[in-house]
Amino acid sequence: VECHRKSWPGSLRLSGRPRLVDRGAPFKAGARRGRRGVAPKATGRSDRPHRRRARTAAAGDPGDVQGNMGTSSSKSKRAKAAKRAQDQVTEVDRQVLGLKTQKRKLNAYAKRVEEAIARETSKARELAKSPATKVKALNALRLRKVQEQLLDRVEGWILQVDELLLGIESAQATAVVLEKLKMGNEALRNAQRGYSLRDVESVLVDMDDAREHEEAVRAMIEGSLSAEDDEVCEAELAALEALEAREANDEPSEATTTRVAGTSGAVPTMPDVPEKAPDLPDAPLGLGTAGAVEEEEEERREALAA
Repeated sequence: VECHRKSWPGSLRLSGRPRLVDRGAPFKAGARRGRRGVAPKATGRSDRPHRRRARTAAAGDPGDVQGNMGTSSSKSKRAKAAKRAQDQVTEVDRQVLGLKTQKRKLNAYAKRVEEAIARETSKARELAKSPATKVKALNALRLRKVQEQLLDRVEGWILQVDELLLGIESAQATAVVLEKLKMGNEALRNAQRGYSLRDVESVLVDMDDAREHEEAVRAMIEGSLSAEDDEVCEAELAALEALEAREANDEPSEATTTRVAGTSGAVPTMPDVPEKAPDLPDAPLGLGTAGAVEEEEEERREALAA
């Protein structure tokens, strides 16, 4: 509408007849503050905030500029988020949403049918009190029967929609599981492509070599001998024992002491047998004959020889 401004700032007073105003038309240069006789066009919103922001930006208020920048960035973020969410909606999601909407409508329709059944039942009770309205009461009961049959059909439809929704949800869950299994199988294949059986065998051989090297290093550090060194030492010991036994057989055997029966001491060893007979003095002639002397010498020699 066209309005007249008596004073600035002040209340606006409507004057003249209302007429359509083109909001897209540019603002006239004459409709400025302080000039009377020219009424500004009603645009549905005041231009004061725009002027205030312009003055603030010109004055160099960083807070307001940052606020404007934050508002624009938040709007762009919300727009991007909405677009991303819209792109993620699939045709199956739309169908599920349509089924849920239809189920909600069917539930509302079933509720209205139940209310109609209750209303017809109450009406039939009121009409049955008077004999003149028995026909109307019968019609009300018939209508109630029709409403009950309709309610049964609606409940059957709701049950079918529920079964369909459950089937879709189950199929979606199955699809997600299969997709994850497929991704896992593909990841397993990609991991197995990185090595072959030869590579595994080579790695095991390298591990055995490394283990043997580690054992050798540990043996060197601890100062222990290997099995081969133990065998060499045992062979040298056997050779030394054989040499000692051979030397022991070559040496004369030591005389052992014997015990005489009835005595507690040991009898000293006898001297070796002389190789020649000792020189004995001649026996006197008066003690015996020469034959007796020779016999005695013979017995003494035999005793010494024994």
